[in-house]
Amino acid sequence: MPTYFVGIDVSKFKHTCCIISEHGEIIKKSFDFSNSKEGFDSLIEIFKSIDQSESLFQIVMEATGHYHECLFRYLVANNYLAQIKNPVVIARFKQSEYLDKAKTDNLDALLIAQYASKHPFSPSMLKSYNIERIRRISRAKYFLYQDKERTINHLHRYLDESFPELIPFLRKRGDIKRYQGRNFFDSKTTLWFIENFPSAKIFSNTRSETAEKLRRMSKGAFSLIKFNELRKIAKESIGVSFQETEEIIIQLVQELRNIQERNDKLDELLIPLIDETAPNLLTVPGIGYRLAGLLISEIGDASEFPSADKIIKFAGLDVRVYQSGTIEKHGAIRKRGSPLLRYALFQAAEKARIHCPEIAEFYSKKKNEGKHPICALTHTARKILRIVWALLKTGQNYNQLVSD
Repeated sequence: MPTYFVGIDVSKFKHTCCIISEHGEIIKKSFDFSNSKEGFDSLIEIFKSIDQSESLFQIVMEATGHYHECLFRYLVANNYLAQIKNPVVIARFKQSEYLDKAKTDNLDALLIAQYASKHPFSPSMLKSYNIERIRRISRAKYFLYQDKERTINHLHRYLDESFPELIPFLRKRGDIKRYQGRNFFDSKTTLWFIENFPSAKIFSNTRSETAEKLRRMSKGAFSLIKFNELRKIAKESIGVSFQETEEIIIQLVQELRNIQERNDKLDELLIPLIDETAPNLLTVPGIGYRLAGLLISEIGDASEFPSADKIIKFAGLDVRVYQSGTIEKHGAIRKRGSPLLRYALFQAAEKARIHCPEIAEFYSKKKNEGKHPICALTHTARKILRIVWALLKTGQNYNQLVSD
């Protein structure tokens, strides 16, 4: 029975399709169909007009952002098999087969169909339902985290105008636990203080009754002695008080609270999914629910990677190598694939080297070899990825993996 090779060039509003035979003959010249149910239905109708057997069509499309996902799911729901390919792979195929640098959607669809006809077909599988849900939540949390960082930066900027001595004073007194993984502005006491006293001028005139409220809110951390010391500093502050600055500071504190509430709601959805899907990732010191969610969602099905080297290349942590004769040079990492996965790995490496003795020893070893701290951290991120890949494949806990 004949086999039909289908190449689909994916874009935001429309897709372009080309169908060729196993002998390279064009069965259906490149055509466009809309990124909608009507367009997808028209594609299925064209397939059926060529052959009624779904199994005879080998469909290949590029992974283009998230625009391929709806089409892929629709094809699977209609019993068609499709393969999602990295655009880099298709680009390399074009370079090896064609000297012409021309690029149009029609030519790209034909090119993808020709790639399908010359390479083994391995249909992509739908990600598990849980992984898809984790991916949505984790990415939403990541963008919330970026919003939080920007808001904190703005808050720092305005506090440096209205009460520049505040944060250095609290830092000196040991209230900022940034290196223990706790952000200074996560403290409810701190946010309440800044919201009610957005300038040194306002705090310098506050009454002593406020000291007791701060002591209760902070469970004794903000003592009366500390209150009086800070009030004295406020009276001598070089800060400049403007009504608009104070209002902006209050709004930024409210925005931080709003971000935290949204993040807490996402955590309520994420935590049960992580506990059900891959709770063993949490056994790695330094990896919590946020990083575990990003790692699971960006890696997907770990069984798709036959070796650790494959997943390292997938993450873009493999090194560029130049070799000619007796010369061999190693360059920077390739940075292919998901930037969120690399972000999660570097975050996990940074935390694990603090909290995990084995990882700390590995990081120190790389530094002692003369490697730059960033290079040593890159090696550590690779090691974390190998550990995560092994845990996802075997279902073991970290301690079990280390002891084996």
